[in-house]
Amino acid sequence: MSTKSILLSIAAMLSAASIASAQSLLDLPGLLGRQQTRSQDNAVKVEYDIDFQYFFDLRAFGASNEIFMSNATLNVARFSPSAMLRFDQGDATHRLALGIDLTKNLGVNPTSVAVYSDAEHEARLGNIDLMRDIFFYYNYRRRIGIGILDLYAGIHPRTVLEGDYTRAIFADDLRYYDPNLEGITFKYSAPRFSAEITADLVGKRGVDRVGQEMVFTAGGFKPADWATIGWSASYAHTVGTYLASTDTDFAVLNPFGRIDFGPRIGIQELSLKAGPLFTYQLDYSMAVKDENDDYVGDDPHFPMGAEIIFNVRHWGLGLENTYYYGDNINTYRESAYIDITSADTYAPSLYTGETFYFTRRSVPTWYDRLELYWQPLSSDFVKARFSGVGHFITPAGQDPADRIGPFIGMQAKATLLFDLDAFRHPRETASRSRNRGTQGSRSRSSDGPVLSL
Repeated sequence: MSTKSILLSIAAMLSAASIASAQSLLDLPGLLGRQQTRSQDNAVKVEYDIDFQYFFDLRAFGASNEIFMSNATLNVARFSPSAMLRFDQGDATHRLALGIDLTKNLGVNPTSVAVYSDAEHEARLGNIDLMRDIFFYYNYRRRIGIGILDLYAGIHPRTVLEGDYTRAIFADDLRYYDPNLEGITFKYSAPRFSAEITADLVGKRGVDRVGQEMVFTAGGFKPADWATIGWSASYAHTVGTYLASTDTDFAVLNPFGRIDFGPRIGIQELSLKAGPLFTYQLDYSMAVKDENDDYVGDDPHFPMGAEIIFNVRHWGLGLENTYYYGDNINTYRESAYIDITSADTYAPSLYTGETFYFTRRSVPTWYDRLELYWQPLSSDFVKARFSGVGHFITPAGQDPADRIGPFIGMQAKATLLFDLDAFRHPRETASRSRNRGTQGSRSRSSDGPVLSL
């Protein structure tokens, strides 16, 4: 389907919203002579939503010879309009949504003359071909007691997630370069308890891969307003083809406790989050020989560690320090296999977290991430954050010329998120997120006003 066809489809849905809105305001007879009834429980309504995301990340890692992250300047803007059909049925709400992601890597434009690379001369780098993804999904929402149950099925925005995930599972920039989930998400949120689980099924049968899926979950229980006992966990599996035969598992479990005394002493936040990181990794296709000289699979690996996150914030100014001590938890990010059989080929699908947990050491070491930030906007529908991040590791290397660490690099970052739907439908206390910002948050009130064009 062409970009033009998609835009015309969304325009048609938005036009229908205008007609439905005008009919409701004027109380005119319904189509085909049927009178519109305000009390009709399952009347179909048309809604719309607009999201905007901006992401800037200046990376300077020359101090570590770019072994953990490459020097780069990322500058991305995304505009995501969508239209939704909604109808209420008792205490349940149904939605069908269709939208597009218009994405631009700012500064990436075609050169006038192809000099070194034909890729930089391609017209697709211009501003016309911006459509990167189409998303469409079904959302079911229902009140259950004092909580809210949500189901999303189809291609739905990653911003529906509200869990507090460790960066060992999700890197900060994942939501900008992989903004949509392809599968199913279940969520339940109540004043003292929340939980979610997602099956992100992005594999397919093809030349490069046979299967690729990831299941992840997060949640927490609040025994007190200032304390949370929670978890985040994930399981990723990738099956390759004869081009690079791999059949690899990667699982992470991060139970944690979190306390926040900020509101009790009159500041925005003074929190401490701590918990272990357990992982399980296995490449079934790794070819090694047993005592009978037969090729067998790899043995399971169980690297682990612990993570502590301290955060203090007031008047929008803050400091966040993440400290990790433990094993290299990216076992297969670099491996030596027979021929081209290598889990390293599929490392991005297995390891979606920050690369700094790949410590490249055979013994436990430490890693520290220190971020100073200013967060002038922090509401449910608009968030802005400007920060400087320094990265430090256990020093290595005896020769001063080859020594790496403790300082390995820094980042200058800016993010802006806008969600029109969260402005129109203010989030409820039952679904309040404790997310630390790695995935963004989003909530739609089932009782909020229905606004049409």
